[in-house]
Amino acid sequence: MAESKENREEVLTCPICVQTFRKPVTLPCQHSFCRECIAVYADKSKPGQTDEVTCSTGSEGVHQLISCPVCRTPTSLGREGVAGLPPNFHLAEIVERFSSAVKVEDDIPYCSLCGEDNQAKAVKFCTDCCLLYCKDCLASFHPIMGAMKRHRLISSQEYLSLETSQRQTSGRDEQSTQQASCPRHGEPFCLYCVRCRLVICVGCVIDHPEHAVRDIPSAAENAKPAVLNKTSELEKVLQETKESLSGVTRLYNKIQETQELHTQEVERAYCAALEALQAWKQQSLDGIKTRYSQWSVECSAILQHFQLHSQEMERMVQASKDLLASLDVEFLQVSQTCTISTIGSAASAPVKYFN
Repeated sequence: MAESKENREEVLTCPICVQTFRKPVTLPCQHSFCRECIAVYADKSKPGQTDEVTCSTGSEGVHQLISCPVCRTPTSLGREGVAGLPPNFHLAEIVERFSSAVKVEDDIPYCSLCGEDNQAKAVKFCTDCCLLYCKDCLASFHPIMGAMKRHRLISSQEYLSLETSQRQTSGRDEQSTQQASCPRHGEPFCLYCVRCRLVICVGCVIDHPEHAVRDIPSAAENAKPAVLNKTSELEKVLQETKESLSGVTRLYNKIQETQELHTQEVERAYCAALEALQAWKQQSLDGIKTRYSQWSVECSAILQHFQLHSQEMERMVQASKDLLASLDVEFLQVSQTCTISTIGSAASAPVKYFN
């Protein structure tokens, strides 16, 4: 890119002054020079170098003859001299475009992060970081992923346009503090058209024929009462709104206080009910334990009595069976001591516990 720029500068450089062309003109040999440079060159040429020609009208004249500074081709300047050389409009347009491009390129600001010893031209500007980045610093310190993913990057040219627009806006703000003037005529606004409801200058009066026109102070004074009345109405509405707001605020605070009181009452009632329920539970459990413990003791005593009585009955049954299996003589002898009535009374003894 540097070589391309140097080549363009060389092509657009006058061979005489070695500067960018200024109002270039072209000789018949197609070499171009600055009009001023070729004029100075012609003045320094030898006065004896002339060219005698015959005009179309038959008149003769002596024209200055110069050699092209590049190819040394003889050139007759004609009756008008250097002023008659044809201007090279195409070359002038190229020079203008190149100058504009160079100006823009030269105006590009430097990177905000590079050191002063090796400061490079910026290629991007981050509207979030408010910093200018060259190509290397952009890759190193402003990654496209992570926290800076959503940052907005604009080109250096857009940054310059942004700076220009901000400066213009600042200029408009400064102008707004000064007396307003008509953009069309440049005169200060001093009149007011009642029909169009516009402020105008003296030059604008012709555009408002047969319209009622007043000076700005009296028109403003005449319009102020309506604004004052409207302001009073707004102030009254504002006062009523403030009063309503105050009432609603008090109501809101009362609701919050009442809610807190009711919440505390429910909490206290719940705690009291929980304590009462726990006391009833403990009392009930203690009563059940006491009653059933007593019943268990009584039942255990009865169970032990029946176990002993059962064992006694088993011995008596076994003795009775043994008696029946003995010889008749033994049976008759033993039966005298153990009667049937004794066995029956023994068998009916436990019934008293279930009456």
